[in-house]
This record gives sequence, structure tokens and C-alpha cells, in this order.
Amino acid sequence: MSTYSSNVKTADPTHEEIRTWINLQQAIRVIEARLETRLRGEVDLSWADFETLMRLRISAGQPMQMSEMATQLVGSPSGTTRIADRLEQAGLIERRTPRDNRRIVLVELTEPGRHLLAKADRVFRAALEESFGAHLSGKEVTKLRQLMRQLLEGNGAWQEARCSPPL
Repeated sequence: MSTYSSNVKTADPTHEEIRTWINLQQAIRVIEARLETRLRGEVDLSWADFETLMRLRISAGQPMQMSEMATQLVGSPSGTTRIADRLEQAGLIERRTPRDNRRIVLVELTEPGRHLLAKADRVFRAALEESFGAHLSGKEVTKLRQLMRQLLEGNGAWQEARCSPPL
């Protein structure tokens, strides 16, 4: 909620809130574009492909349901299916439907997927440090994470598996 200097709450966002939201969007787009450029250039993966593979790796070595993957990626089921189609065609993931429940599709990394992800993870970490970490102190990163959690929780969108996965 916004406040004017007199601490009177208003229903409309302040100019500062609007500018901050615009800057947040710009920062995400700029950093994501730099990550994508490096990932595509060095390991031929898109950002969406990398994030999908990463989420599969951190699912505690267990296959992940397609529906859960879509939830974690904050994407549509059809968009997640298109990503999975590409990754499966490239031999990086495997999808299967259990005999006892034909309504679900389980996804897991293949050995080539794990190998490529290890290379991609090094590229990602280096690019993230250059575009993000190099510009913020450890305390600033912690504070930014707290603020992002506050925003996500306030909008009912904080989910531990999606927002705070074990790395």
C-alpha cells in the first residue's frame, strides 16, 4: 500500500511505486535476456529450457508431474508441454505415464540432460554473477529477496517449491 508523506493511505499507486514497478520489470527483462544470450550461445538452451531442466534436477531426484512443472514455471500447461516436447526431442528429458494413473505425465532428466545441465549451470552462474551479483552486496541480495517474498506472499503467490527450492 502506498502512503504520501503525510502518511495518508491512497488507493492509487504513487509515482514512485509505478517507477519502481517499471524498473523491476526492466531489471528482470535485461537480466533474463543476458542469461538467455549466454545460455543459447554456450550450450544452445533457451532460458525456459534451462529453468525446466534446473527444476527437474532440484525435484529431489524424483520424476515431476507435468502439472507441477507448469506451476513451478508459472506457465500455461500448453507452454510447458511445448518446452517438454523440445527437451524430449533433444533427448534431455523423458516423459512417461504410469500404468496405475493414466491422467498424469511424469518427467525426469535423462543422463544427457544431466550432463548438459551441468554445463549450462556453470554458464548460468557466471552470467548471473556478471549481470546481478556483481552489482549488489550480499546484504542487498538478502533484502531484495525478503522484499520479493513479501510481494509474492501479499499476492498469494509464495510457494516454497517454486520460490525457495533447495539448490
